[in-house]
Amino acid sequence: MGAPTLPPLSAHARVRLSGGASEMRQGSLPPPCFTGRAEVGAGTLLAIGLTLCMASPALAQATDQQMTVLHLSQTAARSVLRDLLRIELRVEETGADSLAIQSAINRRMAAALDRARQVQGVRVETGSYGVGEERPQNGPSRWRGTQSLILTSTNSDAALKLAGALQSGGLLMSSLAYEVSPETLRGAEEDLTAEALAALDRRAGSIAERMHLAMLRYRDLHVGNAETGGRPAPRFGAMAAMAAPVAEPGEAVIRVTIEAELLLATARP
Repeated sequence: MGAPTLPPLSAHARVRLSGGASEMRQGSLPPPCFTGRAEVGAGTLLAIGLTLCMASPALAQATDQQMTVLHLSQTAARSVLRDLLRIELRVEETGADSLAIQSAINRRMAAALDRARQVQGVRVETGSYGVGEERPQNGPSRWRGTQSLILTSTNSDAALKLAGALQSGGLLMSSLAYEVSPETLRGAEEDLTAEALAALDRRAGSIAERMHLAMLRYRDLHVGNAETGGRPAPRFGAMAAMAAPVAEPGEAVIRVTIEAELLLATARP
């Protein structure tokens, strides 16, 4: 018995898939590849899935060959005042007995923490703690131990005054620098993102026009987070008791960078 004759596809034939129904017009691109049974009218057409799978990559390749991929990178920037002061001080001890050194560091750090916690608006935390043996060429070996104390605050006057008091109590300055606070960084991120996207779109349109092409769509888009270029923090050696240190915040530049791939094609007349 011969194979049943199937009716030809009309200009508006409905192809019923196992997961639902979709319409396909003659001359249009085929739908994505699928597996399972397909029914056209009353007949069963098992080969239609394979036919569409074979045709789709070829048509997609032909379409891609007619397009131009444009790679762009756009950055939006804004200068802001550094509004967060970070101060790092340290307790330092040297001697022949490592246990005595650690005991002295612990005692002095506890006193420094008690004093720092009394100042409102200043965040206090301890940093690294280390003890190591030093063996100079001309002299006996000795132990050196340090532990750091970190102060951060948007109230620079209070933080600087506290740092001066701790220096007078014997702590040594390790670094002092202004930064941009996370709140300021997040506040600028949304505006800079919108600014970078608008500039990217204008630039892409201008390039397409000069090449006598038309923008089709964005193929890929990567939006970076707001960030600042850090600057080296000043370092300090041992200092005698002194007045409170002074500092000037200055400005930082916040940047958001967007990278994109766009598809361009010959403009239709």
